[in-house]
Amino acid sequence: MKAVDLAKLAAAAEGLRFKRQLMRYGRQVAFLILAAIFGLFALVGAHVVLWSLCDGPWHFGVVWSSVAVFGFDLVIALILVVLGRSRQPGRLEMEARITRDRTIAELKSAVALTAVTSAITGPAGRFAGRSAWGLVRKVLPARRKPRR
Repeated sequence: MKAVDLAKLAAAAEGLRFKRQLMRYGRQVAFLILAAIFGLFALVGAHVVLWSLCDGPWHFGVVWSSVAVFGFDLVIALILVVLGRSRQPGRLEMEARITRDRTIAELKSAVALTAVTSAITGPAGRFAGRSAWGLVRKVLPARRKPRR
């Protein structure tokens, strides 16, 4: 019965770990999509660079104002790529993995103990059973076969 409980606990821990891993992957995908959008903005920023070559409303300089907007878009895109590429599992996911590993180790030892116990008690049980049956046969009177 203990092996079944350990297997259930290991399955529950694996389910929790898998759920948290999927949530982490979903978060990574969301950040990468945002990074792609800001990457697209960086490409639009390249178009703004071309447009700013023609018009400079802040008198900052046509080229330098375009470079500033383009640089800002690139910095945002790089930050989102770094956030989206983080591979560190969360605290709950790590606890679930540890619980799964421990219960699987206990399950292996329980199954191994059961195998060793049956291996030891199998021959000993057969020997003890034969000895006990021999004693019973000696105590009880022998049954006579009917003559034909």
